[in-house]
Amino acid sequence: MKTLALASALLAPFLLAAEPVGIIFDTDMLTDVDDAGALACLHALADAGEARILATVSSTSGNASVGAVQVINTYYGRGGLPVGSPKGAGVRGDVPRPGMKPHHGAPLGGGHAKYRRLLANHPGWYTCADADDAPDATEVYRRTLASQPDRSVVVCTTGFLTNIRLLLESKGDAHSPLDGRALAAKKVKLWVAMACRYPRGREFNAMIDRESSRVALDDWPTPIVFADWNLGADVFAGRKIVESGNTGNPVRELFAASLPAGNGRSAWDELAVLIAVRGVERYFNANRGRYRMTGKDGSCEWIDAENSPHVRATAKIPKAELGRMIDELICRAPKSLGGE
Repeated sequence: MKTLALASALLAPFLLAAEPVGIIFDTDMLTDVDDAGALACLHALADAGEARILATVSSTSGNASVGAVQVINTYYGRGGLPVGSPKGAGVRGDVPRPGMKPHHGAPLGGGHAKYRRLLANHPGWYTCADADDAPDATEVYRRTLASQPDRSVVVCTTGFLTNIRLLLESKGDAHSPLDGRALAAKKVKLWVAMACRYPRGREFNAMIDRESSRVALDDWPTPIVFADWNLGADVFAGRKIVESGNTGNPVRELFAASLPAGNGRSAWDELAVLIAVRGVERYFNANRGRYRMTGKDGSCEWIDAENSPHVRATAKIPKAELGRMIDELICRAPKSLGGE
């Protein structure tokens, strides 16, 4: 109880904001479909006036990730949002990487074909057929952060931590004389990360670019909320949008192409967006401590620490209710198409 009270006292001033929350959304958009569900949720929350999307960047390159982000942005009437991808670092392409075990029943890197098909099915909805065509994500981060009020931005990552590391290592530029760590400390109030696994082990987003994860988790200067593997593994969403029959919805198209039998897909990324916009206190408990990378295989571990500025979220309400809430957000018609 003491830990929960301490977490609530620290997080409440900036998680229960009356104004729309300014969000930078950072996704790998590589293999799984929950990245697309998360972006749909974010647009629905922006349509409702709860969020203001500042930029939508990819943490992978050499693939259709940025174009897929642009297709979804365009469907929701925000095709002009800034996009970017990492340059000279991180995970490239959509091909299996030697030595890695299968991920969700397919070779690691597999499952990306649905995003390439999305681009083929929506010509004119995107400008970046390859993520390499996109602007430098570090420059997008720096420009976006420099233009915002101090301590106002929430960063939400649902992929690899490559862009976070590159931001931290960046130097002053035309947008700000501050280095990346100082710029983040000045402009960001919270980072919400879908990453890591409790109490220890390997988790996809943290382990693949493990050096970036190490730098990001060790050096990030603001509070972090972790929507870790454990939180979303048994929260399911996506079945409702497939059953909606809305063939013009690119998010439905992606879920229909990859959704397993049963209740839906684990909603890891959607929960990170829900926390980034609506905060911890309404639906979640907060366990104070920190995640750190521990091994060359990409393992991480959680360390409890009462005085840490970081927390991992655990469900306060039934997980089935969280799934229904996410499904409702994914299924909302865009405001630009007459949705409420």
